[in-house]
Amino acid sequence: MAIDVTPARVRATADLARLDLRDDEVGPFAGQLQKILDHIAALEALDVSAVAPTSHVLDLACPLREDAPAPGVLRDEAMAQAPRSEQGAFVVPQFVDE
Repeated sequence: MAIDVTPARVRATADLARLDLRDDEVGPFAGQLQKILDHIAALEALDVSAVAPTSHVLDLACPLREDAPAPGVLRDEAMAQAPRSEQGAFVVPQFVDE
């Protein structure tokens, strides 16, 4: 069952994602989101009961490097590249209200 995408639903979704949409962006986004949800609905309607769960998985090797400790950046080098630092720490703008 497809979901009807309304401008109100687009704005609510944008609010949840913390996106600021202009009024002229809501319509195009509604159309794009509707196409995506319609496509998902079409996929959900397919009968895949005869498809084995592993029949589509490729057997690929994924070699991993050894997880071994290595030297990192020295504090003085990192602090020298920072725009602002105090007492051996990075200074960043406050972003949490107290």
